[in-house]
Amino acid sequence: MSQFGMQMPGGRARRSSSMNVYTGLLFCAVVAMGVASGFMWMAAKSVSPDPGNPFKIQEVGNGKIKLPPKK
Repeated sequence: MSQFGMQMPGGRARRSSSMNVYTGLLFCAVVAMGVASGFMWMAAKSVSPDPGNPFKIQEVGNGKIKLPPKK
């Protein structure tokens, strides 16, 4: 059939996936989210009442926020 310029249907459907601009942007977004999470982790550790535990929060209702002394 190729001698008449016709192709079999679905002959071009087997293309391999490749990197494009959207894949690159997605990768950059994931890296940026990881870096931002790291910065927030460090900031939460610095204002936590229990040094080194970023998940402990300040006490509610006493009106005082205690921060550790600067190093």
